[in-house]
Amino acid sequence: DIEDPQLYLVCLGCLQLAAKTHEKESNIPRGSKLVSLLPEPLSLSAFLSLEFVMLSFFQWSICLPTSCYLTELLLPHCIHPTDQQFGENIYNFKTVKEDLQMVVKEMMDTGLQEESMMLVMPSLLACSILQASRKVCGLSPSWPNLMEKLTRYTSDQLEMVTDSLISLHKLFGEEALGVDEGYQSNLSVGYSPEK
Repeated sequence: DIEDPQLYLVCLGCLQLAAKTHEKESNIPRGSKLVSLLPEPLSLSAFLSLEFVMLSFFQWSICLPTSCYLTELLLPHCIHPTDQQFGENIYNFKTVKEDLQMVVKEMMDTGLQEESMMLVMPSLLACSILQASRKVCGLSPSWPNLMEKLTRYTSDQLEMVTDSLISLHKLFGEEALGVDEGYQSNLSVGYSPEK
């Protein structure tokens, strides 16, 4: 566990590493600028040595795909004009696609808010986010053959995490609407590999 004083330091160190990995050099924040954001004074050399400590901790393997990255990578392949919505042909594909993108974003947020989702492999979580989003939007099939071929995940393999995401999405939506006054949900929430 990271104690509160070091949390700022680790966050800024992660930001520095992420910028160096994914940004153009002109967009990488300078170490001196990041050090100035710390609540306690720290030398620039001490801050820069943090980068090596973090890289050593991750054994120099920091380009691991996240569920967010994989979800965004697969999203364009997740909907097709031949899909059906609520058992009928899609008449306004652009609107349905925008609705799906909005639900995918909500599902990604749901996955981030639920601690137990940290235990799910990123590829499995990404595919479950897409399947859950398709189900919420009423798209069928819920997991198209193309997605199964691309990801090598079957609908059955995604079912448990998908169901958990849908339940959490409903629960978080009800909390946002203030529906929890006397409301008793019988939904099974959360996913744990031990179950």
